[in-house]
Amino acid sequence: MTQHGRLVGVLLAVALASAASTSPSAAGPDLQTVLDRATAYQSKFIKDFENVVAEELYLQEMSTPRRKRTIKSDYLFVKYPDVAGLMALRDPFEVDGKPVRDETSAGRMMKLFTSPVADAILRARALAQEGARYNLLDIGTLNNPVLTMAFLQPDYRPRFRWNLAGIDKDLGPTIRTVRFEEFRIPSILKMGANQDMLSRGLIWVDEETGRIVKTRLQAGPFRTPPEIVSTFRREESLGIDVPAEMKDWYPDNNGEVRGVATYSRFRRFAVQTDEAIAKP
Repeated sequence: MTQHGRLVGVLLAVALASAASTSPSAAGPDLQTVLDRATAYQSKFIKDFENVVAEELYLQEMSTPRRKRTIKSDYLFVKYPDVAGLMALRDPFEVDGKPVRDETSAGRMMKLFTSPVADAILRARALAQEGARYNLLDIGTLNNPVLTMAFLQPDYRPRFRWNLAGIDKDLGPTIRTVRFEEFRIPSILKMGANQDMLSRGLIWVDEETGRIVKTRLQAGPFRTPPEIVSTFRREESLGIDVPAEMKDWYPDNNGEVRGVATYSRFRRFAVQTDEAIAKP
């Protein structure tokens, strides 16, 4: 064989080896598999979080006029019978070092857990709106660390375009970035009464287990939309994954509001037959 022929053979072998290394089997699971695993994980996450409460330390800062706020809240994840998913509820008890409620945390939660479902849901929504008024900017209840996970529910997934992106080696060798973009109207999220807020963002998923370690959400028809980034960790005391941190950002005509929330003191509440809430 001539030298030229040997060179061509070597190049062909290299090309074949390269093609084999980038084949679908070597590249990891396909999009459908990753999404199905993430959906199964999300379903387990919701089940694990039934009737869990955490303490949230939420620091907000507004650029113009320059203001700061520190909000301490009980953050509840409540599951009611015959109601799909969880209701996340922020119940502030201290704002800038001053108490903001008279009723005890246990008393407020007992009413949520022991009231008839319809009454409890109305009360939970009222408490959520009450808590939102302490924010430096009117952002409603968008600042929810587990909100983006909900988009993986089977009923919601067809509303989005999904695409696999690269591996985020900083988070782990199997952590795959998944892009999502909502395209159906009416949108899941709303601004005010009726204005659609189409959602888009990223979810960081362990492609082998479906575990979600990070989410990023942008929503609305704005050139610079608000953004919520959440990270998750293992809580050994409960044996489940929990929110670790939420960073949110909201542009305003006069400036912006940035927030950082951290979560601790996770505990599970159970309703006993005497309608008292007991800590296990």
